[in-house]
Amino acid sequence: MRAPAFLVWPTAICPGLVAAVGVAALDVVLGAEVGLLPLFAVCPALTACCAPARKVIICGFVALLLCAAVAVYDDLLFTRRGAVALISVAAVTAASAVAAQARVRHERRASRHRLISEFVQSVILAPVPQDTAPARVAASYVSATEDARIGGDFYEVVPAHGSVRVVIGDVQGKGLSAVRTATVMLSAFRMSAHDADSLDEVAAEMSGALGRRGVDEQFVTAVLAELDPSGRLTLLSFGHPPPLVVRADGSHGLAHPPSPALPFGLDWLECDPPEPSRVELEDGDRVLLYTDGLAEARDARDAFYPLVQRVALLRGNSLDDSLVRLRADVQLHTDSGVDDDSALLLMEYGAVSE
Repeated sequence: MRAPAFLVWPTAICPGLVAAVGVAALDVVLGAEVGLLPLFAVCPALTACCAPARKVIICGFVALLLCAAVAVYDDLLFTRRGAVALISVAAVTAASAVAAQARVRHERRASRHRLISEFVQSVILAPVPQDTAPARVAASYVSATEDARIGGDFYEVVPAHGSVRVVIGDVQGKGLSAVRTATVMLSAFRMSAHDADSLDEVAAEMSGALGRRGVDEQFVTAVLAELDPSGRLTLLSFGHPPPLVVRADGSHGLAHPPSPALPFGLDWLECDPPEPSRVELEDGDRVLLYTDGLAEARDARDAFYPLVQRVALLRGNSLDDSLVRLRADVQLHTDSGVDDDSALLLMEYGAVSE
């Protein structure tokens, strides 16, 4: 909700006006010999940081009047010092108004870009269904690109044959090309995951879709997972970081694949499909799937984020709260924020409400 105009205007020009009144008061107290008249030029410059051009001009005009009044009080109005001060205030006001106009245009463009990013994200990364038998799911996405909400990381959750199938992936590279490739991979997963008999068929559809995309030297790492009602979790890994299994009994571990597999886009280099890994889950067990933005987050000393040592953050709370706590801890670790897109997907077996 927008603030009333009578509140916005004084707030926007307040720093400049306060500075102008302060300079005038100091000049009266300290005397003409101190030479504070040129400081009135600071007033419109301060206003330009938070107000549009017209308010900068208003503040500059007030500063110019106060400067002239103080110059009269100091008997300096028709001297060189007085003339230089007045000219300085007028020149800085003009320059600050131009700068304020440029800042406002940039902010409007950034606002439009954010709106477009939010819309594109709603199309590409639609909210995942939280209650999908036999698991409860939460997801989180952070883009490393300034003023953007989307990137080359992706995830999706699809119910299939009484089970739930999920994918999380990371497209090599950044920018619009990575976003387009992520869209192709997501579309292929969504179209095949619901009806395919196995994860192998889903993976084949995704690989074919990437091949038809025809992007040279671009590959995609991914993990495909299927959780059935009995608690069996089947994983197919294509060069992606291993999921973290957080047991309700307090134990935990990384679900490494039996043998390494190449990412999508490079799978033509080997003939055999990846060997699936299987994990048996009990009620309350959680599984975190993530991308390189988490696995490769580093601190100032270039140390990787110790995900396994932070496993307690993923226990006890709701799934969404656990992801929020994990994000906050990663932010503390890196201090300056992530430098790569980061997608998180947290599942809890047997947690679906009836």
